[in-house]
Amino acid sequence: MRIIFCGYGRAALECLYQLTGNYDIKPSDIMVFTYDTSENEEFVNHLKVNNIRLTYDNVNSSLDLIREFCPDCVLSVYYRHILSIDILNIVNNKAMNLHPSLLPAYKGAKSSVWAILNNEKYTGVSFHYMDSGIDTGRIILQKEITIKEEDTAYSLYHKLIGVFSSNFCEAFDLLMAGYNGMEQKGLSSYYSRKLPYEGKREIKDLNLEDAWRFVRAMYFPPYKGAVFILKDGSRVEVNSIESLHQYMEV
Repeated sequence: MRIIFCGYGRAALECLYQLTGNYDIKPSDIMVFTYDTSENEEFVNHLKVNNIRLTYDNVNSSLDLIREFCPDCVLSVYYRHILSIDILNIVNNKAMNLHPSLLPAYKGAKSSVWAILNNEKYTGVSFHYMDSGIDTGRIILQKEITIKEEDTAYSLYHKLIGVFSSNFCEAFDLLMAGYNGMEQKGLSSYYSRKLPYEGKREIKDLNLEDAWRFVRAMYFPPYKGAVFILKDGSRVEVNSIESLHQYMEV
């Protein structure tokens, strides 16, 4: 079995562990498309140590290379490019993407951030076929989790990666067995990669509950947290409920 693996970060690393640890797949059977960034360093180092072929080229610019490799399937794990139909055709549409929401809700990016901002009680993961749209393909497997009151974008990000990892083999087996998948059902929504509200809100426009959701949604270290513009025009970064109480009373 030969696999094109398009991936990024901890999610890609965890799922690659599942792939290489549970199936008779040699390093030479995998070609990885990824990114040369500091946040992706752990994944890249793992690939190099294990002699897994990798490239930082855009997968959509590598059709000849992919045809020469003769893959049986394509996997996309937090990859940031939409794969072209030409690539899907090479593997006869045996191509699976991992998306951190219960599709068709929260297509696109920053799904956990917006789920918190919208006061959702549940979120989850979707393993789905790739097609010409953005996160529109038939569902292979979905798993739901509860969003707890203390959850942040950071905690949900890591929880959902755990759900992907623990359910990866079940979804991969369905993909390779030719399971047709299920049509997406329910209300559809889409969010871009743009930071909500550009990461800052006027504190006078929010009650405590809405402000706290904004803090939770923006909490993703080492990046800047929620920024509030106070009544006097000054700006403060808030990362805790204690600090929020202090500024809400100003």
